Parts: sequence; structure tokens; C-alpha cells
Amino acid sequence: MRKPVRALFDNLDLLTPEQISKSDILKQLVKKHVPLAVEEAIVDKKIYASLFEINDSGQYIEVHKNHWVQALETCLVWYVEDEDYEMCTHIKNLIQTIQEKPKPGKIEVPKKKKHGKRI
Repeated sequence: MRKPVRALFDNLDLLTPEQISKSDILKQLVKKHVPLAVEEAIVDKKIYASLFEINDSGQYIEVHKNHWVQALETCLVWYVEDEDYEMCTHIKNLIQTIQEKPKPGKIEVPKKKKHGKRI
């Protein structure tokens, strides 16, 4: 099991969301750890993928499984920009795995028949 890395922020209380979202260092951290965390969460059947811990505080940046595909697609764009096609393939495979997983409790409702034919 991978232990999430620590992201150390100086003067965290003074950082604005705009500064955080424009941070290239944070982008690189997210780009690297989203695929790792999502893959681990899939294998371990978790609901959240833990990306990193903030300032050794015991608080983690996590992504709920409902947002894994969106997070991976964002990373995919970044890896395409870097021309890292091996990682692009890996991310596409992760997305495909997520999309193919059956949803628990979801019941397939048969489509109604119209004049003896399935719609």
C-alpha cells in the first residue's frame, strides 16, 4: 500500500485558492499522484483516492470515486502536453477499468417491448 506523500505549504493560512490553482508545483504533484492513488483505490476497493497529506497534519487531499474519471482526464491532458504517451495509455486503461466496473446495487431494467420488438 502506497503512503500518500506530504505536500508542505508555507503560510498555508495566507494562500488564496487562485495562488494554489496556479501553482506549477501543485500541478506536477497532482499529475503524478492522481493515477497512482486512483489505481491503488481501485485495487483496494476504496471510495476515495488519497493524493497527498497537507503539512504533516493528518489531513489529506482526496478524490471521491465519482470524480476519478474527471481527475484522470485532466491528468491525461497534461501528459499529452508532455508527450508522455506511455502514461497516457496507462491513464486511458484506468479510465476504461473504472467505466467498465459494475455499479453496486444498480439493477438493469429491461427495455419495454413495442410490438414484440425490444426498443
